[in-house]
Amino acid sequence: MKMRIAVLLLTILCLALTGFAQTIIYNDGGIDGNDNGFFVTGPNHANFLGSVQDISDGFIAAASGSPNQLAWGEWIAAGTAPTSFSYELGSSAFGTDIGSGTVTQNGTNSVKLFTNGFGYDIYSVTVPITSAAMTAGNEYWLSISNASDAGSSSTEGWDLAGPNGGPATCNFRQSGTNYGDCGIGGESFTLSATTTTPEPSSILLLGSGILGLAGVLRRKLNR
Repeated sequence: MKMRIAVLLLTILCLALTGFAQTIIYNDGGIDGNDNGFFVTGPNHANFLGSVQDISDGFIAAASGSPNQLAWGEWIAAGTAPTSFSYELGSSAFGTDIGSGTVTQNGTNSVKLFTNGFGYDIYSVTVPITSAAMTAGNEYWLSISNASDAGSSSTEGWDLAGPNGGPATCNFRQSGTNYGDCGIGGESFTLSATTTTPEPSSILLLGSGILGLAGVLRRKLNR
């Protein structure tokens, strides 16, 4: 009975000392917020009256893993707040075969950074997502659509990563029709996966614990 308790305690200690690391599956650049953004909602009364627009970015995975976190830059009409958006992950533009979902936004996962000169509040959005495994070197597509805000402005945008965009390939779709290349680079986003890594101390603890239990077992057998 005592040995079972010792084994259980040792297991709990090792789990407690296990570390968690973020593996970057792909990073298309940080938030700029001052140059440009593409609408990811509709109808977009500012430029595309009566149409619904969403954006899909194609990229080559830099590492293997199952992404469970998405970070991206969002433009919201100044004075309101983001409420939700949809994401899709696929092996082709606007595909959903890798993963998809709708995320509710709040003050914890969507943080206002500043207000730019175009009258938009720039938000840093970091949310958990669900995705199948991706393989380093393969092409995938991240799409963002159906963004909404508390003021129903219909002008939510996906931030362009710097003046010329990131290295990802950008496609834009209006009212369900993919018109192909946006004519500029990809938007600001990072896909990452959480991996568990044993801390050196936990490895030492496990080794010493096994040796200790082996000694107890030997004494029991020699009685």
